[in-house]
Amino acid sequence: MTPVRYALPLLVSLALQAQAPAITFDKTHHAFGRITPDRKVAAKYRVTNTGNAILSITQVRPSCGCTATVIGKWSIAPGESTDLEATFDPKGLKGAVRKSIEVVSNDPKAMATSLTLEAEVVQEIMPSVESIYFHMAPKSATTRSTLRYASGNGEPVQIVDVKAPGAPFLAFAYRQEGKDLLLEVAFDGRKVPAGRFRGVEQATVRFTNPRMNQLPLNIQWELKPAIQTTPQELVFQDAPGKELRQKLVLKQADGRAFRITGTRCSMNGVRVEGLGQKAASQDLTVVLPASVKAGRYSEILSLNTDDPDQPELTIRLAVILK
Repeated sequence: MTPVRYALPLLVSLALQAQAPAITFDKTHHAFGRITPDRKVAAKYRVTNTGNAILSITQVRPSCGCTATVIGKWSIAPGESTDLEATFDPKGLKGAVRKSIEVVSNDPKAMATSLTLEAEVVQEIMPSVESIYFHMAPKSATTRSTLRYASGNGEPVQIVDVKAPGAPFLAFAYRQEGKDLLLEVAFDGRKVPAGRFRGVEQATVRFTNPRMNQLPLNIQWELKPAIQTTPQELVFQDAPGKELRQKLVLKQADGRAFRITGTRCSMNGVRVEGLGQKAASQDLTVVLPASVKAGRYSEILSLNTDDPDQPELTIRLAVILK
């Protein structure tokens, strides 16, 4: 027989356990499937108190601002149920998305329960890229790049037109591939105005889709230098107090003769030897004066030319004297 002094605490403990609330859900996960960014969706989670005491829900915490929640009742009697509704706004999102909602209650065995929801957010028209970069494009030729506009709603993607104001060096062609559309962007370096070597253009692609009738296309470009320098950076490293010299070779990519018309440097006293010649390939010498004090320097040497495709060259100088 159990002594009385042991039986009483045991009975109290059992009584407290018998009067505890218990939170249960009809589900803890909801999948919306494929949805478009302009479509808000909602999921309901049925909350039931399967315990013997009042269930108090104290907090409902969504993981981000794109999810809002409404609960029918915050206090639920034993055996009763209520609904927790979660509204998900996919605006600005794309691809696979997974969110969570933390429900905090006075259930001693499940003080915090995590509910989850997921969706695949698809655009009605989905571009493979949003930007194109023509890096080191030749001045004397056409470079091409292709992107895909995939159908996200099962309907064929159809373009009305593509416009890039102020960019006569860009041309566009497109063709269907199943329900997707392939857009080819052609960059013609020969049509780039003189004096321009790089830029960012904003094209607008217009579609027949009434809900998604246009998308921007960012196009960045940079011309390959008409005059190439070897090396691209000159490094002067020695003790201070003496003149230092480095070779610099310039070569016109098309074999066209050119002349250096002027020089300037961010460091005083730097000079360039071998100027005055007119040739497609030139060997120059950059001279660092002995007057430069000990230290580390990062400088820019600029060379002006009479080549219309490359009126200016810049060469970085790294100087380490110690």
